[in-house]
Amino acid sequence: MEPFLALGEALSQQGHTVGFCFPAQFEPLAKEVSPHFYAQDVRFLNLLNRPEVRNILGQVGGVITRLRAGLSLSKEIQPIQEQLIFDQEAAVNAFQPDEVIFHIKCIYPIFWALTSGGNIRMLSPMPCTLNPVKHEPHIGFGNPGTVFWNLLTYKLAHWALVHKSILRYGRRFTKERQLKLSANTISQFLHKEILVEYPINEELFKRPTYWPKRAQITSFRERDKQQHYHEDPALLQFLQKNPLPIFVSFGSMLNAHPEQVGSDLMAIAQTQKIPMIINTSWGGIKIPPHNGDWIYEVSDIPYDYIFPKVKAVIHHGGSGTTHSALRCKKPQAIIPHLGDQFFWNRCIAIEGKGVKGFPIKEWNRSKIENLIAQLQSFPSEN
Repeated sequence: MEPFLALGEALSQQGHTVGFCFPAQFEPLAKEVSPHFYAQDVRFLNLLNRPEVRNILGQVGGVITRLRAGLSLSKEIQPIQEQLIFDQEAAVNAFQPDEVIFHIKCIYPIFWALTSGGNIRMLSPMPCTLNPVKHEPHIGFGNPGTVFWNLLTYKLAHWALVHKSILRYGRRFTKERQLKLSANTISQFLHKEILVEYPINEELFKRPTYWPKRAQITSFRERDKQQHYHEDPALLQFLQKNPLPIFVSFGSMLNAHPEQVGSDLMAIAQTQKIPMIINTSWGGIKIPPHNGDWIYEVSDIPYDYIFPKVKAVIHHGGSGTTHSALRCKKPQAIIPHLGDQFFWNRCIAIEGKGVKGFPIKEWNRSKIENLIAQLQSFPSEN
């Protein structure tokens, strides 16, 4: 949600009236920026937060177990995705926008643009999605290969987006609204007409010269989140005693061994006397009982508040966290779990913004100890 909230905040400051259409659970967050909120079905986010889904995303359990769970859940996804399209239509009808700025997973804006001439723009915090990149494959296809393979992955992903997502989930909507939209019409629109903004920093990924003008890289968008944060006196005391600790967070990511992750971090902090602030967040890191001398636990803290106060950042590699650490000029190391996190891990190493990490599935104490040692000696940009 954050790139959209940050853009909405900037547009509001320019005098525009902004509305948000998010899953209903995000209403309090959206209303920090605008009173105009239109809810999408709660079931989508509830589904993502179910233990079996989070286990799939965190690669917890065996392959067969995860595959069975995925097949079972796929039956529930269809009606939810169909309802989201109707929710998005209701929001547009109620708000009557001059422009819709949307995520690639939202389908209705494409129908609105093609049938009503609506003005739309896609906002994507990840570059390897719609517009092909020669040296990187589509985000769903893993590590880079040859230029031929990398470009082929975009064609495969584009076909899946049109046929398996837009047309499949939109079948009920287009039938009820009596819309005639062919796969070719949608494909040509996405391939040749749609405007795409990538709110990322070109220190990490430079805009390819062969991209069309309608695909632009702007800059990373981040709200001033610390304005809603109340300082923790105990944390301030820890920082006074231990200036420039290492910050560790896996955000909303899970893994198969959160207890081992926590135990290893605590052992390194205590034996090497390296202070750490550890964001336990959604459970990807579980710290055993400790006396608090070298570790301070948080569960939710604004990065624009804490990052200026730390030595380095170890994290899962989400686009937002990666860019926040970059903006604060902190060396970082990524422990990628899935998706674009592997891409950002490559980027920070290539551009010299940190130390290349290792996949969470390869976690062991020796590797994380070595990573921390490299970060400790990494030259500061401050």
